[in-house]
Amino acid sequence: SPVILEGQAYEYRWGNRYTIYTGLPGVVGWNWHQRQQRAVLRSNIVQERVDSVNAFYTTDVYDDVVAFIDQYDIAYIVVGQLERIFYPCGGLDKFERYEGQLWEVVYHKGDTTIYRILE
Repeated sequence: SPVILEGQAYEYRWGNRYTIYTGLPGVVGWNWHQRQQRAVLRSNIVQERVDSVNAFYTTDVYDDVVAFIDQYDIAYIVVGQLERIFYPCGGLDKFERYEGQLWEVVYHKGDTTIYRILE
């Protein structure tokens, strides 16, 4: 199943909207739920994924972007209103910069763009 990357919402916010409605996997689900379900694992494993997602959306360093995509086998990336609100820094500029190199637009409407990772 293709992995969807979308911004990480805080508890009790409407995050993971694409993985919820498609049933496709994401990098990390709802933070609190994931911590409850994985309580037997070392305590910071879920937070590490949350931090990785946040770092991806805020960085524009090419090698870091590629490493993240490869590590989590990302197929689609969502950049919508939630991502624009949570990650207002320059990291979102990478989507225009690396279009055609790392990804292509497969959907765009209003403030929402979905990118497909190129092979």
